[in-house]
Amino acid sequence: MNLLLPPGQLLFWLSLGIAIPILVLAIRHAPWRQLLVSQPRQHALFATILALALLWLLQVSVRDTLAIHPLLMTVTTMIFGWSLAVLIGAAALIALEIYQVPLHALRLDWDVAVAQFDLSTFPVDFCLSVVVPVSWAWCVLWLVDRWKFKNPFTYFWGVGFFGAMLSCIWLGLIAMLLFAITGSEVQLATTQEHFIVFVLMTFPEGFVNGLVATVMTVLYPDMVKTYRDDWYLKD
Repeated sequence: MNLLLPPGQLLFWLSLGIAIPILVLAIRHAPWRQLLVSQPRQHALFATILALALLWLLQVSVRDTLAIHPLLMTVTTMIFGWSLAVLIGAAALIALEIYQVPLHALRLDWDVAVAQFDLSTFPVDFCLSVVVPVSWAWCVLWLVDRWKFKNPFTYFWGVGFFGAMLSCIWLGLIAMLLFAITGSEVQLATTQEHFIVFVLMTFPEGFVNGLVATVMTVLYPDMVKTYRDDWYLKD
């Protein structure tokens, strides 16, 4: 979910006040040493950033106020962990803005398109499209890790499918809460009126996340940071 209108001052500063500590925390706790010694993981990280930005171009505009798109942050968290998933999401949002410049240039003059490059919506987009689904996925992973029922399907489908489905609902609810607190009446009214869109997103979001999580865990288990053979395959 992305804003199509510049946020109000209160919405901007509140979102920025949330985004900065989370980014600092993610940078501080990211496994940089392990990442630097693993070229396949580096390639996967950069490919994920570019792929997410391209995927987020497939967005649906709602009354020229909000843009709703697939997230895929649940499976990103499953593969990379919380810290790197947060940083990947932030980088993907910036890449998304860069991707949109030549698209706008097809309709407008190139100089005008470049002038429209605006990151004022970044803190809000980051909090809603990245922090909410990544943190929710991390909570679901924590719960599944402590569940006594030991089966790989609790990981594939419990986190990848059902966790991703619920992340869409949480995104809509927290967006309404954030807009209500900051007095963003236009965004709040649009989100309330079109909340059914978040509900409709649940199944495709869950299916894609669950499918990618299953394929990655079966074919490349060493690349999936949060998967534990010693727990899920324990007799």
